[in-house]
Amino acid sequence: MKRILVVGILAALAAVPLFWLTPPAPAPSPAAQEQAAASPVVLDAHGANQALPAAAVKRAAAPAALPLSFRGTRIDGELPVDASGNLVVTEGVRRLFDYFLSTLGEEPLSSSVLRLRTYLEQQLPPAAAEQAGALLTRYLNYKRQLLDLERGFPRADDIDALQRRLQAVQALRARLFSPQTHQAFFAVEEQYDRYGLERLAIRLNPALTAQQKGQALDRLHESLPDELKDAIVPGLQQALREQSARLQASGGTPQALRQLRQQLVGNAATQRLEALDASRDQWRQRLAAYRVEKRRIEASRGLSEQDKTRAVAQLAAERFDETERLRLDAAERLAAAREG
Repeated sequence: MKRILVVGILAALAAVPLFWLTPPAPAPSPAAQEQAAASPVVLDAHGANQALPAAAVKRAAAPAALPLSFRGTRIDGELPVDASGNLVVTEGVRRLFDYFLSTLGEEPLSSSVLRLRTYLEQQLPPAAAEQAGALLTRYLNYKRQLLDLERGFPRADDIDALQRRLQAVQALRARLFSPQTHQAFFAVEEQYDRYGLERLAIRLNPALTAQQKGQALDRLHESLPDELKDAIVPGLQQALREQSARLQASGGTPQALRQLRQQLVGNAATQRLEALDASRDQWRQRLAAYRVEKRRIEASRGLSEQDKTRAVAQLAAERFDETERLRLDAAERLAAAREG
């Protein structure tokens, strides 16, 4: 699944990421952005289109040494073109821009931009290269204006302030980009941000019980497209682990844990987690009973070592199925380590 570029309201409740700023520059003509065909031929960012005519490659010299952060990485993104050789603007184009511009702080911005422009000229046919360069100029201008906008929106945690900031960012994008480019570059991100705001509004609503918040979060989650559902899972899982650990360390009750889960991941996920907890508790109880009986067998003076081995094997076969026995030794070692 392609990586989603997000503002991060859900994670940080504050500033939009601000990167790669440059002074204002002329914007590309609308025609350069609107020339995408319905069935593009995709040139990926990993070395496709090696046999471009010489006219497609300008001889600008990119910075020779790659920044350390590039080492061991692969170029993220794509450079689609249509059958006429025009750039097709996609979210993958933005990812490619961001990949090359992520070196801010390691080298001057001008070096990063030169490397990216050279790459575009080398990878794309002439018309698409010109369009990509113009789009990059506009994207850099957007980043600069985004910084100016953020200075007018101090960090805040209330819903109204976050909503105003999101609306201002969307208005900036609509002003600088064509509708097609706005949709391609930012549609998923803006959907994620709306989800984050709705989620925060549910969690902060004092009129809702934990059960009602869980139900509302379930409905919100079900309304998301599959791609976005997949994208939010890791962040929610991490937040749940961290907050659950803090709650348990402070002596939180099972009811408090249930309410925490409901308000973080909804009722449906809470029920699945509780079922998993019950299964794990049952496993631990079965393992503990098995270890007690195993120690009794091993301590028996009336059995030879061979008899003890057979008795332990029979005990394991009686207490656990074949799949469970595959992890029995590891589970015993882990339990012993926990006992110190």
